[in-house]
Amino acid sequence: MKQILIIGFALFFAKGIAQNRNIEYSKLIQEGWKLCLNKDFENSAKLYEKAFELNKNVPLADRYNASCIYALSGNNDAAFRHLFITANNLKWDDLDHLKNDTDLVSLHTDNRWRELVSIVAKNKQDIEKDFDKGLVTVLDKIYFDDQSTRNQIRSMEEKHGRGSKEMDAFWQTILKKDSINLIKVSKILDERGWPDKKLIGKRGTSTLFLVIQHADQETQEKYLPMIKKAVVTNNLPKRQYAMFYDRLILRRGEYQIYGTQLAMNNESKTPYVLPLEDPKNVDKRRAEMGLNTMQENLNRWNLTWDVDAYIKALPAIEAKEKELNQKNKS
Repeated sequence: MKQILIIGFALFFAKGIAQNRNIEYSKLIQEGWKLCLNKDFENSAKLYEKAFELNKNVPLADRYNASCIYALSGNNDAAFRHLFITANNLKWDDLDHLKNDTDLVSLHTDNRWRELVSIVAKNKQDIEKDFDKGLVTVLDKIYFDDQSTRNQIRSMEEKHGRGSKEMDAFWQTILKKDSINLIKVSKILDERGWPDKKLIGKRGTSTLFLVIQHADQETQEKYLPMIKKAVVTNNLPKRQYAMFYDRLILRRGEYQIYGTQLAMNNESKTPYVLPLEDPKNVDKRRAEMGLNTMQENLNRWNLTWDVDAYIKALPAIEAKEKELNQKNKS
């Protein structure tokens, strides 16, 4: 009995240490990212390195962001060190992203750049060897049309202002592309069902998801059973399903489940979390879907997740959303 208690305590103690390390890791990454946004790249990189010392399995996204931060700071050696880890150890295969990321432009003239590109290209080739090339080509075009305009939203708003005539015209361009893309994707899904990830890869899967995510409620309801099946068969990540389902049930007038959907406060110009079911346990549900914590998600907007404050504000948020929905319907 004593031995069992000792073992149990040791496991509990070890688990507690791991949890503390995860919390500290997240804090360091959060602070490092804030410094990056403020263009303090040197100190940002230092915090990322401290975080990496706490975690043997650094997520690819964090490793890649560190390489970009180092490149922006002028430290090519450190940038390539992290990039080669993502390419060799983590088998990163997004060649287009690598080539077109403006954060890495300073590395292009370095002799190591060609070697890095070759490794990532090989990773891409290995993953895509069994792809349906024709279908992938169609989906790549749809992905570009979907993202190329949306990536300009922030810069357009900064230039012309939210609600300006220029932004209204820009959104009409986006909606027109969405309509064309939806016709193409609906044809694929209606004729073939949800394609296997082995045939279209992560980007192809994301493309289908994005188009349906941007579609109207009727379309989302139509493809909900197909999307649920895609999650079960591992052909759509749970985290993307969580975003899709949150948006859909908010449209139904219900509370979202995973806290993935935010809106912008026109007065304060800051985002806020749309009506959320059981806020105190949202991080448990997010973890089940492969999402980071609410705080980690809100870091990008430099917001703090205060559960008690959110619960108090929830009636006002719900009333505001109902008012907006009524205006949109009229």
